[in-house]
Amino acid sequence: MIARDDAELLLAMDGASRNSGGWDKLLELLCTQMQAGRATLYDADQVLGCSDGSRPARPDCFGALRAGRVYGAEELADRAGPFDPDFSRGDSRVIAAQAPPLWLWLHAGRGAFRATDSARVSSLMPHLAQAVRIGQERSSLAQALDAANALQWRAGLGWIGPDGPDTTAARLLAEGGCPRPSVAPGELRSLCDGLSAYGLPDGRIMLRAARDLPSPDRIAAALGLTLSEARLARALGQGQSLPDASAALGLTRETGRSYAKQIYAKTGVSGQNGLVRLLWCSAVAFG
Repeated sequence: MIARDDAELLLAMDGASRNSGGWDKLLELLCTQMQAGRATLYDADQVLGCSDGSRPARPDCFGALRAGRVYGAEELADRAGPFDPDFSRGDSRVIAAQAPPLWLWLHAGRGAFRATDSARVSSLMPHLAQAVRIGQERSSLAQALDAANALQWRAGLGWIGPDGPDTTAARLLAEGGCPRPSVAPGELRSLCDGLSAYGLPDGRIMLRAARDLPSPDRIAAALGLTLSEARLARALGQGQSLPDASAALGLTRETGRSYAKQIYAKTGVSGQNGLVRLLWCSAVAFG
C-alpha cells in the first residue's frame, strides 16, 4: 500500500519527466512534506530544479559522495571545500544517484531532520532517478523527432494514413490551402501550389511538394566546389541546360563548359544526369 504522500510525489515525478519545468513543483511538494526550507536537484551539468525557483550552484564536495547513501550536515561540513556552503548552518540531507548522476539536497534553516526523513529520502531516490532518466529519454526522442520532421519538410514529403496526416502532410496541406485528398492506390493527382498526391498500395497517401535545391553556398560546402561552380551545379541540378544555365549566370559558353568539367571531376559524376542524381538523391538535397 503506497502512502498518500508518496503517491503525490510519484505522480509529481511522472509530471516532471514529461515537462522539465515540473521539477520545481515536485521539489516544492517534497519540501512541504518534509518541512524543509529548500530542496534542490542537480544532474551532472545543471540544476534540474529548486523548490524556491533559485539555481544554487552544486557544491564541489557532492562529487565525492557515494551513491545511495544519505549524508547529514556534519558529514557534509567535514567534506566541504573552501568554496562550498557552510553546512553547519541549519540542517541538510544529501543523497546521490549514479545512473544518471544526480544529487538531491534538502536544507532546513530551522529544526533538524529525523532518521525517518533520511530513510524516506533513500527510498524515494531510485524513483527520482528513474523519472529523470525517462525525462532525458523523452527529450532525446523529441529532439530526434524534430530533426526527422525538419528533414521530411525539407524534402517536401508527407504521408496521410488511417489516423490522418502526419506533421509534414498537415503543414503542406495547410500552407497550400488544399483540402485532404482522396486518392486511389496507384493514382497520381496534382493538388494545388505544386503539391501532388500519390496513392500507395497499403492505402496511405504520399504528398510531394516541389522543392528547390539548397543555396549555392551549401552546395559548395557539401561538394567541395567553388561558389561559382556551385551556382552552375545548382542550375544544372534544377534541370537547366548547360547553355541556358551559363547564360543565366552571366558566363560565356567556354567558361560554363570549363566549370562543368570541374564540377564533374570534383564530384565524380559523368555528366549532368549523374549530377542531378547526386544532388537530389543524397543528403545534399536536405540542405
